[in-house]
Amino acid sequence: MPELPEVETIRRDLARVLIGQKVVDFKADKPRLLRSPLKLYKIKLVGATILSVKRRAKLLLFELSSDYVLIIHLKMTGQLVWRSQVGKVRSGGHPIQGVDQVPNKFTYITLKLSSGGKLFFNDVRQFGYWQLIPKRDLLRQLQHYGPEPLARNFSLNEFSRRLGRHANTTIKSALLNQTVVAGLGNIYVDETLFAARVRPIRKVSSLKNKETMAIHQAIIKILKKAVAARGTSFNTYVDAKGRSGSYWRVRYVYGRPGQKCLKCGQVIKRTIIAGRGTHYCASCQK
Repeated sequence: MPELPEVETIRRDLARVLIGQKVVDFKADKPRLLRSPLKLYKIKLVGATILSVKRRAKLLLFELSSDYVLIIHLKMTGQLVWRSQVGKVRSGGHPIQGVDQVPNKFTYITLKLSSGGKLFFNDVRQFGYWQLIPKRDLLRQLQHYGPEPLARNFSLNEFSRRLGRHANTTIKSALLNQTVVAGLGNIYVDETLFAARVRPIRKVSSLKNKETMAIHQAIIKILKKAVAARGTSFNTYVDAKGRSGSYWRVRYVYGRPGQKCLKCGQVIKRTIIAGRGTHYCASCQK
């Protein structure tokens, strides 16, 4: 599943081509991927202009002139493909072979824009979704998410307070909880805890203040680094320009079990925490 850096990269790329365009047609071949009535898309999406493309956690938010917001979640295998009127293709999300041929058998939703271009939503496993809600309901819809880790108001105090609600869980499990921090997933939690020198199996209640501070700082540092690298690619993500994110080449622990730690030379270990494959260095992380 694309995490915060990947979704932010897709957002920035799509914003360049979609803002200011009017939606002139909408087609959904799999209505079950829609979390709002089909007729609402015909009324509030078709004819509306895209005013902005934003992100909250792992969600893409398209602000519309109709006073509605289109929410898109890529989930595990969702992909957005932009094809311009002249045939130029940009894709972001889970890569699908033959993406240049759109629509294809995995294309379930299509938007036609005023420029003549089209935005296609492909999803191999059909876990993603589209939802239309009034702007006035957006805050309530997203209120369960924790703070945005790259926002200016991501304070240590707020982070510590939210973390403290999960004192009896592992730090890995707590950071995966979207009510603690929005947008973090398996890759960047492992990378964050390595940077903070904290073992993922540690209980939140065992953390010292300086360790909590180190985790807070590491979240910001790792995510900024990943956004600058346009995300992580191994086999499940490309950005909206169809390119692989380069953070994979500079990662420290995630996906490196059995390899030497880049800091100390000890072998990276792998375990399962909260049902997720977890990677750490037993020497560097205490």
